[in-house]
Amino acid sequence: MSETATEPSVPEGGDPAGQTPEAAAQAEHAGDVPLGAAGEKALAEWKQRARAAEKTNKEHAARLQEIEDRDKSEVQKAGERATKAEQRATAMVERAARAEVKALASATFADPSDAAAFLRLGDFVDDDGDIDTKGIEKALADLLKTKPHLAKVAASPSFDGGARRTADKPTSMNDLIRQKAAK
Repeated sequence: MSETATEPSVPEGGDPAGQTPEAAAQAEHAGDVPLGAAGEKALAEWKQRARAAEKTNKEHAARLQEIEDRDKSEVQKAGERATKAEQRATAMVERAARAEVKALASATFADPSDAAAFLRLGDFVDDDGDIDTKGIEKALADLLKTKPHLAKVAASPSFDGGARRTADKPTSMNDLIRQKAAK
């Protein structure tokens, strides 16, 4: 569509039939009404405002995307922090269960850490993180039945009534020489 350089059909300073710039642009595009100098000026202003509005919209959209990305990153960071906190809590519960097993095993096992190594500690912790002491005691008793070599060796009783006295040892070199000479 080409623009014609004919005389304007509307008086200077007026708009063709009281049209808005959008209507004038549509009319020009359709070729119905030729725009005069005032119409072309209004159309140019309207196009300039439209470009400015489009530029502003793009800037706002970019800013909105930036804010969403930042917020999304914060949400992701919060998720990562929550995951780490959950891992730490799980590790602490496992440590507590291991300590409980060792404490209960110290009475009957030669090495209480063996008991913790042979048992699955997660079996004795419920969803709330509470430790099942009765379950640990039963599992330790079962473990000693299947692996009696882990049990403490009872010290054999001594019937001598106290400390033993050993033979007198020479305390000096002179005593050693005298003992050798006496033989």
